[in-house]
Amino acid sequence: MDVPQERVDKIQRFAEKRQQTEESHATQPLSPANIQAYNKRLDETLRELQEQVKRQEDELRKLREINSIDLSRIGTSTWARVSQVRRAKKAYDSLLKSETRFPPLGSPLPSLLAVEETSRLVKETKIAASETGKNLSNTRQRSKTEEANLRDAQAIQDGLQRRIRTVASQNATKEKKASSQLARELVEQKQRENDEYDKATEDTKTKLYEFIDRSLASMLAAESLGGPTVGDAPDVSDATLELGYTSHGKPKKPKVQAETTELGTSQRRIDEILPRQNEQGRTSNRREVAAVEMRNLLDELLEASPSYVNVRESAASRFLVRAKVAQFHPRDARRLRLIDFGRTL
Repeated sequence: MDVPQERVDKIQRFAEKRQQTEESHATQPLSPANIQAYNKRLDETLRELQEQVKRQEDELRKLREINSIDLSRIGTSTWARVSQVRRAKKAYDSLLKSETRFPPLGSPLPSLLAVEETSRLVKETKIAASETGKNLSNTRQRSKTEEANLRDAQAIQDGLQRRIRTVASQNATKEKKASSQLARELVEQKQRENDEYDKATEDTKTKLYEFIDRSLASMLAAESLGGPTVGDAPDVSDATLELGYTSHGKPKKPKVQAETTELGTSQRRIDEILPRQNEQGRTSNRREVAAVEMRNLLDELLEASPSYVNVRESAASRFLVRAKVAQFHPRDARRLRLIDFGRTL
């Protein structure tokens, strides 16, 4: 079979171009810019080929419309039919002899198109793998959260089941016991609770009385003497209580007594010691009186709670009202009672 000289020339030109391309690639390695330009040329070549295919299809469709033969419309004349067949044969022969625009066998274009498609698929696969990795991380985190919730739910379920078994066991035990035994146990339980409450009350009273003796009594005594209100002067000395307060609530200043030189040393010492002892007794009496008054008032209010008790106006009663521990009767300021905190809540 003879090969046309034109085809041989095309093959030789393609081989020369390929050799030149390989030499240029060997001397100049591919850079990102060259790769981008190469991809751009491939896209342009592909677009041109698609346009050519579309033009060929349009021309073929037009040619078929022009040279379409409807055998049903051909007359019964034999020469007319032969003429139509000859024209159709001539048209098909011209199409077969025309040079095709598609790449010939051995062209690198299909390989290049396959490489481009493979590259696109690889990129899409990498993107899909990255998205899958993110989704996998989120799924693992959700799985850990759900496992923790499951453990909590199981712990709650176990606790409820234990509680149900305990209650069922207690109910079964109560059913087995007699009514008198249950009543006796209930009375003993209430008695223990009352004893605990009484003990806690006594402890609270003891601490409260210690606070009264240590800090509150001196301030109550100062207020009863016309001094500052309880809380305004936390530290009130014994000397201040002994001297008292002025009408304006200020501590009185000590009076300076002139000493005569006729008294001997021993007599002067006795005179200095005895007044100091009397002063301590009077000061301690004032503090003790205020402390006893506060204790008695608290005991009376606790015993009468929630009823009112008759009291006289004093620094102790005013302090309890200011502290919102007690309240006066709305119509009688001589009656006082403790505030019912439970009912208020």
